[in-house]
Amino acid sequence: MIQLVAAAVLFVLAGARIPAMMRNRGDTVFFAGLFAGVGSVLMSPDVYATVDSHIGGINVAKLALHTSMIFSVWYLRRSVLDAIVPAGTRRVRVRSLPLTLTLALELTFFILTGPIPTTNSWGLYHERLPAALFSAVLIAFIGWVCGGVAAACFRYIPRMRRSFKVGFTMVGAGSVLALLVTIRFAIGLLSVPIPALLAVPVPSDAVIRVVEMVTLILGGAGLTVPAVAGHSRLKRQARWAADTLAGVEPIRDRVLQHAGGGGLLESDPAAPTGERLHRMIVEVWDAELASGGTLTAQERTFLLAAEEQLDLNRRP
Repeated sequence: MIQLVAAAVLFVLAGARIPAMMRNRGDTVFFAGLFAGVGSVLMSPDVYATVDSHIGGINVAKLALHTSMIFSVWYLRRSVLDAIVPAGTRRVRVRSLPLTLTLALELTFFILTGPIPTTNSWGLYHERLPAALFSAVLIAFIGWVCGGVAAACFRYIPRMRRSFKVGFTMVGAGSVLALLVTIRFAIGLLSVPIPALLAVPVPSDAVIRVVEMVTLILGGAGLTVPAVAGHSRLKRQARWAADTLAGVEPIRDRVLQHAGGGGLLESDPAAPTGERLHRMIVEVWDAELASGGTLTAQERTFLLAAEEQLDLNRRP
């Protein structure tokens, strides 16, 4: 049940990114949430057993589960690094090589394991060495991604504005929790060929499932917070620009009449409201100089405040 709740949350988060997906013809956060949601659905033992029984009954669903999780954490990594790492400091890297190598190793070890009747528990499937290696590759990949994401988040968080700080603090915390989960899974996996590891104190499976859900929610929500905040900020700026434009336009018309209309700039009615507002303010100041001064003190204060706000809006 916990896995299905986590899947529902992740699908909702992915759905919230559909506008960005359609607008940009691709969105790494959308794909991270989508693949993580599919993986969470398959993590439910009942769902896993049902799905696997319909696609051969030999744990092919486990390959689908692993593949979904690999893609989800890969897109998560890309989302985080592309969002917070300054372009000038990114290392040149073969972007798809780790993903391709991991998927190839997963498929190889799955084939070497051979057909095993549907097993929805961890221990039964990993009695064979290739099966243990099959899961070890996934654990190592997730650990590598989580460690890198956590390090990047906590390194660059101090430089971020408020919404990014909140969002990527959540992502960093989720990555740390995910790293702990991978360590727990690694111990559980290696305890099959190395029984001595059974003596290592680890959280129960029930606790780990809850931590998994919290991890997924923190990651998905953390990536969504900056996007939602940015959308709200853009809406506020657009509303302010429209209101200010309505206030500047009569001032501009009056001052241009006094100046004879000589300061009028050619404008595009289809241009963004902020750009039109900036042009109008420039026209007003030019006409004010040409007319010898017709603005009231209140109008000057209004225009100067609008100029200052426009400069703030242009800050990255």
